[in-house]
Amino acid sequence: MADLTITIDPDELLGLRAITELSTRDEGTGDDLSGIARTLLNDGLAARLDELGLPWAPSAEVVASHKQAAAGSSAKGGLLHRLGTDVRVRTYGGTALLVVVLVALWGGYGLHWQWTGFAANDQLWDWMHLLILPVALGTLPLWIQNSGYISSARRTVYLSVIVVFGIFVAVGYLAPWKWTGFQGNTLWDWFELLLLPVGLVSLRAWSAAGRSVRPWHKASFVAVLVGWLVTLIGGYGANWHWTGFQGNTLWDWLQLLLVPLLFPTVLLPAMLKWITGNAAARAKEDALKARETPPGPASVVKA
Repeated sequence: MADLTITIDPDELLGLRAITELSTRDEGTGDDLSGIARTLLNDGLAARLDELGLPWAPSAEVVASHKQAAAGSSAKGGLLHRLGTDVRVRTYGGTALLVVVLVALWGGYGLHWQWTGFAANDQLWDWMHLLILPVALGTLPLWIQNSGYISSARRTVYLSVIVVFGIFVAVGYLAPWKWTGFQGNTLWDWFELLLLPVGLVSLRAWSAAGRSVRPWHKASFVAVLVGWLVTLIGGYGANWHWTGFQGNTLWDWLQLLLVPLLFPTVLLPAMLKWITGNAAARAKEDALKARETPPGPASVVKA
């Protein structure tokens, strides 16, 4: 082990002494100034290595291999990366894409270009089928992972948009606006349209973000569950035709909910956890312990 001498500024020394004193007082530890410095250095190194995708205490061979892989990746994606980050390319590219979309819409609906297929999909319902999945993939993960940084004003705007959309859907059924394509579509059709992409994307993003479930989340889930049970009773027992449940068997419900929604998010992780003996969690715990264990005396701090 080679010693490393580091010269720190007076302000840094004051901060280090404060951390040492408070840590000793609050935690009852007997760490001295150098011990606290080693712990902070260890934590900082572990966090930075994790950002770089390197294991703790990487060897020279591992670093060289990582540099080589990064250089190869940069060489392959260099041109695309430069094009993607160039403001002019993005501006001109976005304008050109908008022009292409407008021309295609005009040709498809106005000139009846059959190759576009737009004339056969001339209702809002058709476009919702096309766009709901990419919109959910592009927005819901960001909302879930960064919800703590979204201002209350934006939350109010988003909630207002949801309410206005609900009113719009009701008017589309009652008016009726044929161009919306809402009429004739039952609650089952809305489940197929919204439940699968929104539910699947939300559950995956939630588990990836590691967010905790709060009381209002539980209350919302219970409310949705109660509403679903009410529609089940009304749809099958009271012949509520607007639900569209009649004629759909248990097999249909399994296709709608179990296989695409519950299996990859709930059943499969539980099965893997049982089959592997929760190996992933134990590996994560070992990695955390390795980071928290301070290294041997390899540094000397001098002011």
